[in-house]
Amino acid sequence: MNKKTILYLIHIPVWIIALLTAYFFSSDDVPAGRPNYVLFSTITLSIWFIASFYTFYSHLVPKYLGKGNNRVFWLYAALFVIILIPVVTLALMQITKVGALSWSESLSGKGLLPWLGTIAGTIFCGVLGSLYRFSIDWFNNSHLRKELENTKLRGELNDIRSKLNPHFLFNTLNNIDALIQADPVKASAALTKLSDLLRYVVYETERETISIQKEIDIISQYIDIEKIRLSNPDSVSFSRSVSKDIPVPPMIFLPFIENGFKHSNLNSKGQTLDISISENNNELLFHCINTVIAKKENNNHSGIGIKLVRKRLELLYPEKHNLEIHQTDNEYSVTLKINISDD
Repeated sequence: MNKKTILYLIHIPVWIIALLTAYFFSSDDVPAGRPNYVLFSTITLSIWFIASFYTFYSHLVPKYLGKGNNRVFWLYAALFVIILIPVVTLALMQITKVGALSWSESLSGKGLLPWLGTIAGTIFCGVLGSLYRFSIDWFNNSHLRKELENTKLRGELNDIRSKLNPHFLFNTLNNIDALIQADPVKASAALTKLSDLLRYVVYETERETISIQKEIDIISQYIDIEKIRLSNPDSVSFSRSVSKDIPVPPMIFLPFIENGFKHSNLNSKGQTLDISISENNNELLFHCINTVIAKKENNNHSGIGIKLVRKRLELLYPEKHNLEIHQTDNEYSVTLKINISDD
């Protein structure tokens, strides 16, 4: 359901409330011998309620109050509430024979109470219309802010994508070049994986979401490429246990894995990197734990890629995700939980 449809549908309760309220007051005390009294009274009161509501909703609030013209707003609101709408409403009541008072009585002291009642009802409808307007403006502004944030994030993602760690690419190409003489078959397989990874980065990341299985395949290929430069490839483990075809944002896990490789010296003895993706009870679980050399300086994992992931998670999974990052002297761990239920 698009935004325009929602904005139209939220007016239905206003019409229902207006009709029910008008009918309630109209059927409270029906004069004898007036079979059409309830109908005429309901129509008259409904026109009054709806006219009051939409005058504030569509005109006074957005044109004056919403633009900071507070004095003009209160002046026109007072004229409308105290003079215009009571006169029009009482006139309609006389024309439709709904009013119990004649014209002369309405303009005398007897008409004071109905006049005050009309003012009170108009104020209620005006307040309701104003609140509706503020709510919809807040919704529109919130939606606009989210679109702007998404646009900004796409720009940042494109920036990262266009730079996809040149150091990684250079190292990978050098490693593949070294493999060409020693193991041409392995070098060819590595080139294919690198080609798939670059194709993913260039094309797949344009989408809002991709299949979790596709994301897992890309992560697996990325890990295989990184392993080329390792003297002990078994220091890296990747486990996955996802049965559903879950849509996920592209490159939502890769920055954490990239940091795991970047900030650990996996060619040193005892250094490991453990990665896992699993699904359990409508929850997607991601873990990335890597050892850290205690004496390594400037071991800061909070790069632009991680900051970008945080922003994307906040926008795409508000109150439906939990990201925990912990660092000790010899270990850095990331745990991401995403609620994938339809609720």
